[in-house]
Amino acid sequence: MENLPIQFGQVLRERRLLLGLTQAQLARQVSCATVTIRRIESCTLRPSVQLAGLLAEAVQIPPEQQTEFVHLARQTHEPVSLPAIAPLPEEIGAADLSGRAIKGFLLAERIGSGGMGVVYRATQQSVGRDVAVKIIHPYIANQARFIRQFEAETRLVASLEHPHIVPLYDFWREPNGAYLIMRLLRPGDLAQLLTQGPLSLDLVQQLVTQIGQALVTAHGHNILHQDIKPANILLDEQHNGYLADFGIASHRPVPNNGAHTPNLANITTPRYLAPEQFLAHDASTATDIYCFGLLLFEMLAGQPPFAGPTPVAYREQHLMAPLPALSPLRPNLPTGLDDILQRATAKEPASRYQSVDEILQALATIWQAPLPQLTAPAQLTAAQVAALSNPYHGLYAFREADAKSFFGRQLLVDEMLDRLAEDNDLARFLAVLGPSGSGKSSVVQAGLIPALRRGALPGSAEWFIVTLTPSTDPWAELAEALGRVASAPVPALVEVLKRDRTGLLQVSQSLLAAEPNAELLLVIDQFEELFTLVTDEETRRQFLESLLVALLDAEARLRVVVTLRADFTDRPLQYVDFGEILRQRMVLVLPLTPDELTQAITAPLHQLGMTIAPELVAAIVHDVGDQPASLPLLQYALTELFERRSGPHLTLAAYQASGGVTGALSLRADEIFAGFDPAGQAAIRQTFLRLVTLGEGVEDTRRRVLRAEIEDLAGPGDAPRFEQILSQYGRHRLLTFDHDPASRSPTVEVAHEALLREWPRLREWLRESRADIRRQRQLAEAARQWSANQQDESFLLSGNRLALFLAWASESSLSLNATEVAYLGASQIAEENRQATEAARLQRELETARQLATAESERAEAQQRAAHSLRQRAQILTAALALAAILTALAVIFARQARLNEALAAQREAEARVAYSLSLAANARQAIAANDQPLALLLALAANDVADPPDVAWQTLVDIAYAPGVQRQFAYTSPLNALAVSPDGQSLLTGSDDGLVTIWDLTSGQIK
Repeated sequence: MENLPIQFGQVLRERRLLLGLTQAQLARQVSCATVTIRRIESCTLRPSVQLAGLLAEAVQIPPEQQTEFVHLARQTHEPVSLPAIAPLPEEIGAADLSGRAIKGFLLAERIGSGGMGVVYRATQQSVGRDVAVKIIHPYIANQARFIRQFEAETRLVASLEHPHIVPLYDFWREPNGAYLIMRLLRPGDLAQLLTQGPLSLDLVQQLVTQIGQALVTAHGHNILHQDIKPANILLDEQHNGYLADFGIASHRPVPNNGAHTPNLANITTPRYLAPEQFLAHDASTATDIYCFGLLLFEMLAGQPPFAGPTPVAYREQHLMAPLPALSPLRPNLPTGLDDILQRATAKEPASRYQSVDEILQALATIWQAPLPQLTAPAQLTAAQVAALSNPYHGLYAFREADAKSFFGRQLLVDEMLDRLAEDNDLARFLAVLGPSGSGKSSVVQAGLIPALRRGALPGSAEWFIVTLTPSTDPWAELAEALGRVASAPVPALVEVLKRDRTGLLQVSQSLLAAEPNAELLLVIDQFEELFTLVTDEETRRQFLESLLVALLDAEARLRVVVTLRADFTDRPLQYVDFGEILRQRMVLVLPLTPDELTQAITAPLHQLGMTIAPELVAAIVHDVGDQPASLPLLQYALTELFERRSGPHLTLAAYQASGGVTGALSLRADEIFAGFDPAGQAAIRQTFLRLVTLGEGVEDTRRRVLRAEIEDLAGPGDAPRFEQILSQYGRHRLLTFDHDPASRSPTVEVAHEALLREWPRLREWLRESRADIRRQRQLAEAARQWSANQQDESFLLSGNRLALFLAWASESSLSLNATEVAYLGASQIAEENRQATEAARLQRELETARQLATAESERAEAQQRAAHSLRQRAQILTAALALAAILTALAVIFARQARLNEALAAQREAEARVAYSLSLAANARQAIAANDQPLALLLALAANDVADPPDVAWQTLVDIAYAPGVQRQFAYTSPLNALAVSPDGQSLLTGSDDGLVTIWDLTSGQIK
């Protein structure tokens, strides 16, 4: 397999696409989860040998190459890093960005382009999913109107759920661009298909019904498309139609004489504009109906109704020319089609059909056939489609896109607007306080913000509004939020914000420089996170000071609204200046009154044309009573009640069966839990314990994590189980999903803290595992730092700390995900290597010490042999000395008188004695050095036993005599003149000038 790329996942993906298999189809063939195939193809997961073998067969690797293919699967590679260079504004729409990366999406070939932007096929590396990425041109994305509306309107579009609306997975805006992540559909779009001529009547009927029902759903949510054309109808392999680019056209700028505003013809195709769009009038449902009529004409005729070809010509034709008749172009079509098309494309909006549903019913009549039965909810009428959309939110907080179904808080919204309208130095700040579950976030997001966008305060319709939560890094979150409304990049925005106390003030003024009448509203949701998740006190203090400086500056155009849990109010009050503004500028969220509760219960149903029994309303209001933080429980009970409805009515029996306000939440959570086998139930426990931040003296709170952290808990074959867990709890609105602002990686979190309080099973899990959770979070943080620092070994665990975590991991009931396992494994390997290196070092030192010891031993033995030889020589010498001394003594005694006559001989004899004495003294010093004191003393005495002994001999005797351990006997009062040692070396004979002769015991040193 010489031609295989180095990455196994790349090979697998190429072979799969060559065979025309989807990831799901391949997953089914090898009995694994689709996410497993995604991760293998994105090179973030290495398959087992067994799975690699199954994949080899599934993608038809030749038998002779399968062994090498499987071997490639088990090879380790450095992770493939995405190109870090983001597209420049001038490159979008002009340059080919294939191979570039944008926030974790690796762009492949360009698959479409238009006046709004360009579309690329791309791969989301974190999950290995192929998507379509639409990049909006900077000259559109940087216009103030686009910036104000993009996030709110696109979020509303993303909430649309219909089988024939292309799902919008993710979206974001940043300086010089906006991005939409959509489902990738192959093989193309309706525009490409129409190049082959008119469509068959059956296919037209299928596509018109599918796209028409998609529009019915959108219009039911008050969403207009405004750009219906063949290029925005995507097709799959079976020619099913999917409506794309919802909401993008609503951001199109109105042409004016500004130098930077493009002509309308450069933004969209004038061939498909309604008359009112040419006249810059407000769009309506009738606008989409007109374009839908044009689309129907082109599918039947194989050509557009108006030929143009210039924008001016198109304008005149759409404003003045009647729609051509179909009969001359295609005579065999059913009669009545021309009448339907003429009414749908009437020049005056009021003359057109009132709804798309009316067109579909008219078409069904002339086709003399019922509408095709499609997957729910597409086969239903408009009222039925709306009825299937649950108007309640479970545990989800209401967002701006949910404003139409938010009821019961108008008085509180009015109070907040009044406070913001006050004329005083602190009016630019507002804190919304209430207990968890009181609806703080919902009333700000779905009540206050929509009111401001509608112009509830003077000029508020022109405000730029951004929302953030502090998370663990409030500066990064603030920078990301401000970047969403910046028209030009601000280099090192985080550093600019943190540089000094005026950072936020300077940045806000810079953002609004081109909009002299606009203001910036900063909504900080879950403000308590600044005190619960931010661990660095200096970061917290600087953030609060920066807010104050920006709010209190005389030239400031910044407003700040925060939501804060009441049980955390003491935290910001500890900061004197911020505490004072909080004290003066708070609005309290009180429980709903019975009338407000009734409105919150009934109004969403009345919008759908449904009814609810009065006794049921009374029962719900009674159950809510004065319970604190009951709104999440109320919404969840209503959500469950709606799911258990019988026709268009909600009944008391269904409410009681669901568990009511106090029991619906735990009942549903336990029902899902009971639906899994023991392994699945264990996985549920692992999942939810990951989604909680333990409180220290306060309530536990939910924790937002990357979805990959949960999916990485899956062992071999467990991935589908974890997918099902997230899907089941998400479908029942107990979990919520989003994207990380920086990487756009999917995230998951508990929908509301109410689940932590009201689900007894989860409370018990938390009670049992608090110590384990704390230890796991410590490990996870250490692993995160290790990964963030390119797996630097200095961040690994070692010594006793490693041993502590290894012992904990072996005993804990908590599962570790792949990153934590890899971190522990790397730490253990590094520790083993360190210990091996240390052991080798110690071995080397021991070997060196052994060699030194051997050398010293040999040296000591040599010294011992030398001392023994010296001792023998000394004994011989001593014996000779004794004999010489005796002879000398006799000679002295009997020949003293002859000395004078032998002067010359005496001189030579004196010299010999000196030499002899010095030799004995030297031997004595050698003996004392060898620690042989008796011999040393003996030799020193002998060295001094000469006439006129040299000073060296005397000094040697003194040194040895006073050396430690030497025994001294002072038995003589006159000089010695004779010395002799017995042949056995045990006795010494001495004689002095006074005639005293003494025998010494050399063993004890005593006189015998």
